[in-house]
Amino acid sequence: MNSRQVVQIAGKEVVLSNLDKVLWPKAGLTKADLLSYYASLYPYLQPHWQGRALTVTRYPHGVEGSSFYQKNVPPGAPPWVEVCSIGEVSYVVANDLATIIWLANSGALEVHPSTYLATRPEVPSYAIIDLDPTAPLGFEAAVEVARFTRELLEELGLRGYPKLSGATGIHIYLPLAETSFEFSSELVRQIGVALKSRYPEKITLERLVKKRQGVYVDYLQNSPGKTMVGVYSPRPTPYATVSTPVSWSDLEWCRPEDFTIKTVPQWVQARGDLFRGVLQPQSLDPLLFSRASIKLL
Repeated sequence: MNSRQVVQIAGKEVVLSNLDKVLWPKAGLTKADLLSYYASLYPYLQPHWQGRALTVTRYPHGVEGSSFYQKNVPPGAPPWVEVCSIGEVSYVVANDLATIIWLANSGALEVHPSTYLATRPEVPSYAIIDLDPTAPLGFEAAVEVARFTRELLEELGLRGYPKLSGATGIHIYLPLAETSFEFSSELVRQIGVALKSRYPEKITLERLVKKRQGVYVDYLQNSPGKTMVGVYSPRPTPYATVSTPVSWSDLEWCRPEDFTIKTVPQWVQARGDLFRGVLQPQSLDPLLFSRASIKLL
């Protein structure tokens, strides 16, 4: 049914349509379920998304239909949607719930906030260690390497915060004091090199998928133009999993399918925002002999 309604969110008029459209057929979840999820999670995701340029993946016909990435603000955006221009792209900026609901109504199931604030696109807020298991390996392999990574970070005196990708991977965020993308990328590359030297059969830095064996440590995700699925963003998986922050100890028992748009609101209300530490920068100066040289080994 092609239903349409207008709602007011903090004084902003948002047009909603086709709320009964099924977006996740296997889970029986609709657009209304997605909007409800964002409304309940907004207080937790807001500090992590606010002020950042958004890239979204839209699934107009649900996760079993076609999809496309969108960086530029779409035509017909409401006049109250905030936009920032970076290079030749005009991005939507996630500064309020109305914007998130408007995007979700357009079929934006997956949201990738920039790793920088839109006002300072040359400065990354964090470095990301992306642990991606190579098939036929799965989530258990990523957990094992996350454990190795935690041990190394503790040796280096660094704070890292894990979140599930929502698929088989794990993302570990390292909050940064002011630095450059060149530095953050090199930091994660060096961490990958250190891990591979310790566990050569478990870890790969090989960029070509067909040549990989083990869990890929993807340091290239720390380049300025790269994006990462945002914390608390739903994923286009059959059962609507969510990229959810967990504690290090949670990794010993949790599974990606435990965290969906139906279960995560209750999880976060019980545990709070396990990613709040990412909002607190940490100095990397103890690691450095100079700003251009990182010594980890």
